[in-house]
Amino acid sequence: MNLTTTAELAVNQVYILHFKYTGLMEDDMHGFYRSYYVNDNNETKWLGSTQFQTHHARRAFPSFDEPQFKATFDVTIKRHRSFNTVSNTKILKTYVSDEANYFVDEFQTTPKMSTYLLAFIISEFTIRKDDTFGVLSRPEFYTQTQYSFNVGRKILDEMGKYLKMDYYGMGNDKMDMAAIPDFSAGAMENWGLLTYRERSLLVDESATTLSSRQSIAALVAHEQAHMWFGDLVTCQWWSYTWLNEGFAQYFQYFGTAFVEAEWELEKQFVVLQVQSVMAMDSTNATNPLTDLNTYTPAHLSRMFNSISYSKGASFIRMIEHTMGTENFQKSLQEYLAKHKYESSVPAYLLAAWTAQWPENRFKSSAERIFNSFTTQVGYPLINAKLSTDGKSVEFTQQRFLLKENDGAEKNLKYTVPISYTTNLEKNFNNTQPKFVLADTAASHTETLANGTSWIIANIQETGYYRVNYTESNWHAIHKALTESNWGGIHEINRAQLVDDLLNMARAGLIEYSLTFDVLEYLETETNYIPWTSGFNGFNFLAIRLGNDTKDFSVYIRDLTTKAYNKLGFEETTSDKALDIYLRTKVLSWTCRYGNADCINRAKNYFNSLSSVPKNIRSVVYCVALREGGSTEFEALYQKFKTESVATEETLLQNSFGCVKTQPLIERVFSLVLSDEIRRQDKASVLSTLYTENNENVSPVFELVTKQYEALAEAMGSYSAVATVISNIAARFTEEKQLSALKNFNVANSAKFGSSASTLKSAETSVEENIKWADAKLGHFRTYLSKRNGSAMISAFSLLTLLLVSFTTFLH
Repeated sequence: MNLTTTAELAVNQVYILHFKYTGLMEDDMHGFYRSYYVNDNNETKWLGSTQFQTHHARRAFPSFDEPQFKATFDVTIKRHRSFNTVSNTKILKTYVSDEANYFVDEFQTTPKMSTYLLAFIISEFTIRKDDTFGVLSRPEFYTQTQYSFNVGRKILDEMGKYLKMDYYGMGNDKMDMAAIPDFSAGAMENWGLLTYRERSLLVDESATTLSSRQSIAALVAHEQAHMWFGDLVTCQWWSYTWLNEGFAQYFQYFGTAFVEAEWELEKQFVVLQVQSVMAMDSTNATNPLTDLNTYTPAHLSRMFNSISYSKGASFIRMIEHTMGTENFQKSLQEYLAKHKYESSVPAYLLAAWTAQWPENRFKSSAERIFNSFTTQVGYPLINAKLSTDGKSVEFTQQRFLLKENDGAEKNLKYTVPISYTTNLEKNFNNTQPKFVLADTAASHTETLANGTSWIIANIQETGYYRVNYTESNWHAIHKALTESNWGGIHEINRAQLVDDLLNMARAGLIEYSLTFDVLEYLETETNYIPWTSGFNGFNFLAIRLGNDTKDFSVYIRDLTTKAYNKLGFEETTSDKALDIYLRTKVLSWTCRYGNADCINRAKNYFNSLSSVPKNIRSVVYCVALREGGSTEFEALYQKFKTESVATEETLLQNSFGCVKTQPLIERVFSLVLSDEIRRQDKASVLSTLYTENNENVSPVFELVTKQYEALAEAMGSYSAVATVISNIAARFTEEKQLSALKNFNVANSAKFGSSASTLKSAETSVEENIKWADAKLGHFRTYLSKRNGSAMISAFSLLTLLLVSFTTFLH
């Protein structure tokens, strides 16, 4: 900003700059914005709330709106007597305004903090609270605040103990969490006033699923972790977003585990964070953790992606297991103490880590490990070549890429801490690396004991890398997996094997025949962690198959038979959290792919709609809509219209997309265009319409492209519509679909402004997917055909044997 003065400014003179400033209160969920809800008396209630991250504080007041600029804030709010207010700190005093029916609330001075962390809410909310901690919601939802109130206090206390820095001793003596009806982010870490979507904070004991309860606790932990990582110590610029979000994502799992140990979050972290981000990080679309090319608002938005969150957390976890858990904890305590109330850069974190990094845990490689994974994109594929005599193993590396020619840099090398075990040790508990593979080394060889038949590297997938083996090693692993207790191989490493196999086959690094030979072991698998990896990999193949899923359906039904028979529909008192989660996944997949018993039982549950067990509702609702028609849809729609539990409302509206008939597809699309679905939820409801049934992809694309202007109005921007079109196009399998996309782009891309590039990139993505399918999908189809043919022959042979035996008996 340039300011022109009427006279020259004098040297060493203090000037005060006054602004005439007007802020607009929009409904776009940025800055200081308006939201509303309808209460039990059918009255519309309005409220004002804030969302300033990354650069929207300037929409509420003039400011140096960058994270490195910190200040204390004194907030004063004038309100109508019918409203109440909250801000980051406690109210200092309230007095009568000189305007009739108005009061003025003055708040205590905030700690020294960045502008994006300031927050205030003007509403008619009620609060559940004690002297220091509170949860705010609309009055009707007060009873749903109990769980987050309980778990929030516990997590905040445990985080303070772990970090040796009590929250209430950091300059703010209160913590509130508020459930906002309209909220663009999942949640926001305003210091002392955390804000959430309603479904991300409110729990109803009779309706909220265990999965939603876990998500709520985890998100509370994430936002509370920010009090230390982000609020107290803040990334200097958004180039280093991972210093905030990586730690918050890490404690989202390991902080929640302080108080909810039975959820086995350390295992879930691997399949939900490490493995999920690896897909994005293996293409040219990725970016480094530390990305200095961050200047514009679009750049800032990019930095809040899964790289900063999930890769950041995965990298942090790798460092913890490399330097040792106690050393890691102490280093974080010292890092926070040294840089409190200031901004930080990655070098400060590295210095804190190395200060506590023991020499005997490869401290000499610390900086190279750090720079390899923070300044470079991607991650390595480690090739472990076991010698034919089993006496040694040679390790080499290459960058793992899913696509051959997408422009990504192929020759990157990394300094990687490597852990491993063998069939002789089977020590899957010791995650300490045995050596470091340097980025400058061509290879590294380890000597092994006589009798080694297989090796598995990356114990509990604590390292951020994939591993490939010789074919004989893979077959030996497969043999072990078919033994009792899966050969003693840890369930996280079984998940790692499944995920690596499916992704290496997708990348063309190994044959699909080898992948699916090993994956036959899943017929015996009954654990959530490996199955989650399997379903994630199968999902890609299911998308590429399009509507040609006959053989794939048989395959899925066969593989899931044991898990389906074990888990069924009914929960038992012995079920662990992961059993409950696996039940939902297995039922979803086996029902979707034609398990008649599963479909019939789901329909029976739907016939008693008011008493469907909460943890299988997503399956029951979806099956009923997929297999039914307007009657079933109307039943769920009416339930949705009267629902008062935010998590159940979300589950219902995300089930609408399971419909398959054209009239119902059009009806759900009309709901998305209407105000019945809040703007924050439109993208997720619309996505279910083309992800739950492959047959819906083309019909939904046609609706979106015919009514894209109305959709842009409903979603708030053409950018949002471009993302929808790109996501639909990612599921295209035919040339005629590609032609339809190209024709739309030629006719309409000019209206999308800068988002036209998203539409153009979608064309490239479709071309790559069709090319991939032409080259590789045939191998998968052949495998399925042969497998199902063998199964039919085996079944025919068994029937023949039974008939012969019966005939012999009669004779």
